[in-house]
Amino acid sequence: MIIYDEDTKTQKMETNLPDNAFRKETMWHVAAGESKEDHRKASFWIGRLKTLSPANRQKLLELFGSPLELFRERENVWMALVADGVIKAETLEEMTETGREDLLKEKIETYENRGYPFVTPVDTEYPELLLDIPDPPMALFYRGDISILRGSTALGVVGSRTPSLYGKEVVRHFVPTFAAAGVPVVSGLAMGIDTEAHARTIEAGGKTVAVLGGGIDICYPKKNFSLYHEISENHLLLSEYEPGIPPLAIQFPLRNRIISGISAGLLVVEARGRSGTLITADAALDQGRNVYAIPGRLGDPLSEGTNNLIRQGAMCVLNPEEILEDLGIRKEEEEEKKVGKKSGKKETGAGAGKNLTEAEKKILSKLSYVPVYIDELLSETDMDLSEMLALLTSMEERRLIRQPMRAYYTRI
Repeated sequence: MIIYDEDTKTQKMETNLPDNAFRKETMWHVAAGESKEDHRKASFWIGRLKTLSPANRQKLLELFGSPLELFRERENVWMALVADGVIKAETLEEMTETGREDLLKEKIETYENRGYPFVTPVDTEYPELLLDIPDPPMALFYRGDISILRGSTALGVVGSRTPSLYGKEVVRHFVPTFAAAGVPVVSGLAMGIDTEAHARTIEAGGKTVAVLGGGIDICYPKKNFSLYHEISENHLLLSEYEPGIPPLAIQFPLRNRIISGISAGLLVVEARGRSGTLITADAALDQGRNVYAIPGRLGDPLSEGTNNLIRQGAMCVLNPEEILEDLGIRKEEEEEKKVGKKSGKKETGAGAGKNLTEAEKKILSKLSYVPVYIDELLSETDMDLSEMLALLTSMEERRLIRQPMRAYYTRI
């Protein structure tokens, strides 16, 4: 609200507004006589301001009611914001330079013509859950199928960039169940657990969403280009950064709030005591999302973060069904079979071996998601090598177990 100060003969910003002055329902509402394109243009504009943090941007929106109202006020009112310390002088300069309507229109048309569409909070395609977080992105560039997030309960899956075999096996075990239940898996396309989450979801016939820390046209890390391309063609890439913006370290914590923001819950697989993964978990908690953590071994650095999350109140999960139940999602058996047929995968795990021999049961009892060396199996089962190899080969063929590396085995 702008008021006139009689003492100084200047306009001032009245910041003592009631908490409910601008609610979500009005902030992103296109009123009669207003243009949706004008709202989109204003959202795009304020989202581009590099000198304005998401938190300060939200303060401005609470003051003015919407990006469009701020955009309409122009320079005289913007100067009052500087005088009252609401924004910095450099932000005023950037607002003025980037606020020319002809330049905005040209920039938007250029991106759309180059195949870089975006959605704003006034668009029906905008992820609805993001409207509930304190600092939603003003414009989300995307590639792929934006409808993946409409009417679906998505789950974020994050973890260490240098996971153990145990962490990878957990993802391999959990993700197919999410895919079978029609739950899109959201992650950040980083190396490690992110990569496993995306790849295993695709492998299981599910849908996945990758949120980038740079422009939508930049694959980072480059090693994941084939995965990046697959997601852009058949799944969904998202970024609040304009095309061409490099993936700078300062941008990843902001990216993390979107991963948790578009998800109903967040699964943390492995995390060190201090890591970017825990930033995502903190964002999820701040946003009121359910946080799930995989327990790990005491003394293992990769389990320190997840074990601490459990101690602080995150839900300790031992199987994927616990997460689906907590989110209120029922995994129907018929749906699971349908997804399995589509992906061309055979039934795995206990369902793949109804009639196990005593020797096979003994082997399975010694296996978990932590790879076990064949010598350890031999010493704990009292079998000879030839018998053990024959059994392991048979069990691999029936998809009861797998061999993540030579002579090491895990159960499926």
